[in-house]
Amino acid sequence: MDTLVLAIGPSLAPADAARLAARLRAVPRGHHAAVVVCDVGAVTDPDLGDVEALAGLQLAARRLGYRIRLRGASDRLRELLALTGLDGVLPLWVEPVGEAEEREETLGVEERVDPGDPAV
Repeated sequence: MDTLVLAIGPSLAPADAARLAARLRAVPRGHHAAVVVCDVGAVTDPDLGDVEALAGLQLAARRLGYRIRLRGASDRLRELLALTGLDGVLPLWVEPVGEAEEREETLGVEERVDPGDPAV
């Protein structure tokens, strides 16, 4: 899956969404990315204006055929997205991990042992 990364911050005004959408429109059609990763790690003190701008950017991106994902969102930004109900509209970017080799567990998966299970 092709991705395009936009660095955003330290703050984002609703007018910035139009500027960022213009950057998406300027991407050559031959290099069309399926996903736009918005690196919001620099957004240090997010507020509802930031959330409104990100929602506007998501709307513009969808019109252009992109899907927005957020990377580096602070706990506060995550809380604001959840409180406004936009956490499903502006999902977080999950870094892809390599596929597990044969007979190896996928990274990040832990297996638990039930105390009632017999020893092997």
